[in-house]
Amino acid sequence: MRFDTKVLLTAILALSTGLAAPGRADAQTIFGTAPGQVPALETSVGYTFIHANAPPGQCGCFSASGGFGSAVVNMPRGFSVVADLNVVHANSIGGATQSLTVFNYLFGPRYSLRTLSKRFTFYGQALGGRSQALSSYATVGTVTGSAFSIGGGVTTVLKPHLGWTIVEADWVQSRLPNAHNNLQNDVRVSTALTFRLGPR
Repeated sequence: MRFDTKVLLTAILALSTGLAAPGRADAQTIFGTAPGQVPALETSVGYTFIHANAPPGQCGCFSASGGFGSAVVNMPRGFSVVADLNVVHANSIGGATQSLTVFNYLFGPRYSLRTLSKRFTFYGQALGGRSQALSSYATVGTVTGSAFSIGGGVTTVLKPHLGWTIVEADWVQSRLPNAHNNLQNDVRVSTALTFRLGPR
């Protein structure tokens, strides 16, 4: 039997048309603020808590809390670009009178699964940037270093223009001078209100 190229091309076209039928459209590519749609831009403001390792290379760990803000630019098929800025503060570290304030400036990609649930969106992200620490100890003062985080969370929609990041959990590694190994490994947990802004 002779191989017919036209028949093969017709079959491929019919298959791809069926897969791309309107009823099977990828929900992650429909931009807007209505339920089931993806906002072009999301901005968040919330509370963040960090469980951090203690001064030079120990883990008589301490906790710090503060706030954060983020901006997320959504793209097709679940991908986004994230800017995450957060600040936390702790007093009396390790039973001493030292206080510490830490700023993290992180940027990078996020991937969201929007098709698992009509009410909830699950996401994972990997961010990189800088960290800055301000210590009350004059010998430490202000130090800066690189920072990196891996984590994820779950969000829900409250109203067309308002959402809630129920929880986000991240491992944050920073490289701030500490007179020992210049390495910090922290766990960060956050929650936030999210403002959903328009379609593309």
